[in-house]
Amino acid sequence: MLTVTLIRHGESTHNVLALWSGCTECPLTEREKQARAVGAYFANTQFTKIYASPLPRARDTAKAVLDAQSTPKPAHDFTIAQIREQSFGAAEGHQTCIREPGKTLEAHFAEEKYPILYESERHVAFPGGESVEDLTRRGERAVRDVVLPHVVNVARSGRDEHIALVSHGLCIAQVVGAIVRLGGGTWKRKGPMVNTGWVRVEVRIQDGIPVEVADGEVPPVEVTVTEEGRADHLEGLLDEGPLCGMKAVMGGGAVDAKSSSEAGL
Repeated sequence: MLTVTLIRHGESTHNVLALWSGCTECPLTEREKQARAVGAYFANTQFTKIYASPLPRARDTAKAVLDAQSTPKPAHDFTIAQIREQSFGAAEGHQTCIREPGKTLEAHFAEEKYPILYESERHVAFPGGESVEDLTRRGERAVRDVVLPHVVNVARSGRDEHIALVSHGLCIAQVVGAIVRLGGGTWKRKGPMVNTGWVRVEVRIQDGIPVEVADGEVPPVEVTVTEEGRADHLEGLLDEGPLCGMKAVMGGGAVDAKSSSEAGL
């Protein structure tokens, strides 16, 4: 079996200010203790390999996870561009805002205002950025290039593997969906993911192992999301109250497309 644990990065300076972050290289806040907490939580979990987005907030969180692992340390690669956050183009570094009634998106953009997009606008991107549809395709590539080789290894060897991907809220949602589709299923996130929250997916080879499988081939698999939105390692470190508004959106949370104040990418 292949186990994939996907971890969101720790709180960043842009998260605190409710700015569009995207691919901007914003660092962790002084709450980097969140990253240390998730590292300590997984200290006794033996990862085969740890991957991370190259953006500092994800890379530094992944380093905290790696540092807490026992010796010998697992292999790691913190340069995986396919799992960086959705690019928001011209919106990055700008305050998030609510769409003004009667005003087109183009009119907002002309005023350097970048409102939260509706769930039905998956094809829409901020100038120079990626749409949700673009991010979905990138998530598919990430699974093909990063996750699938491990599936093939497990199928061929019969040995279990466990990999960690340290990424970003919106990207994680797309990557999980792409992994589930390897087994012919579908998946929709249940709610927001807090900073350093995590999701776990199990991929089981159906026809018994070891089996002959070519590079890049998807063997018959059963895929199950076994954990979602876990953050018990953060007890005492989180602000009180449920995630809502932009905190929910930037965490990849579910939103109501009928409400402009809660509509997300």
